[in-house]
Amino acid sequence: MIVTTTNSIEGREISRYNDPIAANVVIGTNIFSDIRASYVDFFRGRSTSYEKKMQEMYKRVTETLKHRAQTIRADAIIGLSVNIEYQEYTFLASDKMLHREEK
Repeated sequence: MIVTTTNSIEGREISRYNDPIAANVVIGTNIFSDIRASYVDFFRGRSTSYEKKMQEMYKRVTETLKHRAQTIRADAIIGLSVNIEYQEYTFLASDKMLHREEK
């Protein structure tokens, strides 16, 4: 399967266009990766743990797109664009309930 960021493939003619396909990948990090990355960022270094996570995300999304393209009998994916967004979610749980005091 040919995958390219361009809108054409040299030497090949596009005979059919399909609807766009998309894929989402979610990967979590642990607290130790976050702490290590904070120190690396402070000292202006490179966070290899985050770089590996981003490479893994790119590979997983590309493989997912290839699989989806094959299911619709596509020969190639053209115009590939991958957007990586960082979202931080914090979930807090408490076993205490708030009660309003009655007067």
